[in-house]
Amino acid sequence: MSEKTDKRNADLDQRSSELDQELKIISEKAGHLANLRGISFIGVLVFIILVFAKDEKLPFLIGTGVFLIIFIALVIRHGKLKAQANRVAMLREIHEQYIARTKHDFSKLPDEGEDLKIEKHPFSGDLDLFGKKSLFQLISVAHTGYGRRQLQKWLLTASSETMDLSEIKDRQKAVEELSGQLKLVEELEACTKLNVKKKASPQALLAFIASEVATAGKAMRMLRIVNTVLLWITFIIALFLKGYVFFVPLFFLAVQLLLMVCSYKANDLTFSLVEKFYPELRAYSNIFTSLENVEVKADYLKTIKKRLYGETANAGEERSASNQLYSLYRICLFIQARMQPLLYFVLNIIAPFDEILLAFLERWRQRSGKSIPDKLMAIGEWEALMSLATMKTIYPEGAFAEIEESETPFFEAKGIGHPLISEETLVRNDFSLEKGCAMITGSNMSGKTTLLRTVGINTVLAFSGAVCPAASLRLSLMNIGASMRIEDNLGEGVSTFYAELVKIERIVKIAESGRPLLFLIDEIFRGTNSKDRTDGAWTVLKKLHKPSIIGMMSTHDYELCKMNGTGEVDLVYYHFSEYYDDDGLHFDYLLKNGMSTETNAKYLMKLVGITD
Repeated sequence: MSEKTDKRNADLDQRSSELDQELKIISEKAGHLANLRGISFIGVLVFIILVFAKDEKLPFLIGTGVFLIIFIALVIRHGKLKAQANRVAMLREIHEQYIARTKHDFSKLPDEGEDLKIEKHPFSGDLDLFGKKSLFQLISVAHTGYGRRQLQKWLLTASSETMDLSEIKDRQKAVEELSGQLKLVEELEACTKLNVKKKASPQALLAFIASEVATAGKAMRMLRIVNTVLLWITFIIALFLKGYVFFVPLFFLAVQLLLMVCSYKANDLTFSLVEKFYPELRAYSNIFTSLENVEVKADYLKTIKKRLYGETANAGEERSASNQLYSLYRICLFIQARMQPLLYFVLNIIAPFDEILLAFLERWRQRSGKSIPDKLMAIGEWEALMSLATMKTIYPEGAFAEIEESETPFFEAKGIGHPLISEETLVRNDFSLEKGCAMITGSNMSGKTTLLRTVGINTVLAFSGAVCPAASLRLSLMNIGASMRIEDNLGEGVSTFYAELVKIERIVKIAESGRPLLFLIDEIFRGTNSKDRTDGAWTVLKKLHKPSIIGMMSTHDYELCKMNGTGEVDLVYYHFSEYYDDDGLHFDYLLKNGMSTETNAKYLMKLVGITD
């Protein structure tokens, strides 16, 4: 292993030891506090017994109070220690997942991103971006719906009609900064994971922000206010006067009850909605607080922090995202109180309580609500950047790509490898392509398809802003079109050959748009006869032979390779080979120049017992 890899492993091991030690210390303290709490509780019981047993009660009442105060203080302290223990345990779990990433142990990485798959996408399924043992599963540390979808968007940059190079470079700088702060990134992930229990977005909060607060109307609000004032005035008068005056406040009380019944249903629409998003307010407020307190240098990270603060309040006070959500949380605490039937009647009889709460909600919605969706998006962007930063931990020798805008696309890599293959078995190759198509030949299982996927998935990583598992990588901005993983659909009557035709058509359409394109085609038209396969493949190659297009095609069809005798298409040939010894067939997975002349199909058939 390299020096950087050894240092990474040593740092990870040291971090594991630190977390284990911290968790051990907290557990020991919690154990001691539990014993003291038990002793103090016994002290409370003993002094209570002595209060009833002794004639002189004052000293024992004081003793009961002292032990009770000690017991309550210990309970509070024990609760805080328990919260600390939960946090450190979460950090330990997160750190174990980072170690699992370096070993490509997908069993410890639970979020496969299966729900983020997109059918009929130009390259997502072909390059294993989402789903089991995917790039998303390997790198994602996002726990909010915003973060997961933002990471999805950036991984699919190469399918966008417009790609902004400056945005990619800004992401690279932000990712580079976060890559060097593993402890901070783990702390931030722990905050989101502890606070967000589900990956969905806070839809109820967004629905509340998007619509006006539902009420029984301004007329009902005025009636409630006027009737409450008259109720209190007549009640106070009735306290000092006798006779018929006492029945007047009863009349206004009856009116108050009637108004409560009439307004209940309309007002409850908003309160029911609040009930749905109330549990998430403190959680997202905590996440905002953790991000607001981070010191950053990269421009993109500074921009995200600025979005979390937004505009300043009228009095000059900064209205941070955490403060905005916490102010809504405080309003919701009063709403929780009125959810109790008895409190609801008492509070709404003595005051127009519901109308007051609704007025506060509408005021918050107008002052702060409009900025919250963008601030939630900022959380997602931060989580996505942290996810991209994991690549530096997985591949400490990896490099950020040098990306250029060019009408003629190019790809040039040294020591490049596939990010979904562990370091222990990863074989790296140099590969470059400046024009035309690279024809990749070689025997079965020699590494042709893996090379195509290596080029494709590293292009994805480059445009997302992440480190690539390569010594160096230079490439231009370009779309990707792939036809590699072909699946039939018997339910829809789609054969393998037709499914491949659809994918090839999709690539051709991107090519016709005039945008720079990198195409990746594996074993073209494998589902038809040899002559049609060769003729069809040649037709596709000619259609894709444009200055704005480069590509790779793997094939066993040597007749196809011979069809370019006149140089009609710019083709460059590479191949993989194997060797045999007493132990059998072996592959070195090293890319070589030229066209392969070897096959191993007969050997493999013999190996599995099909032939003698």
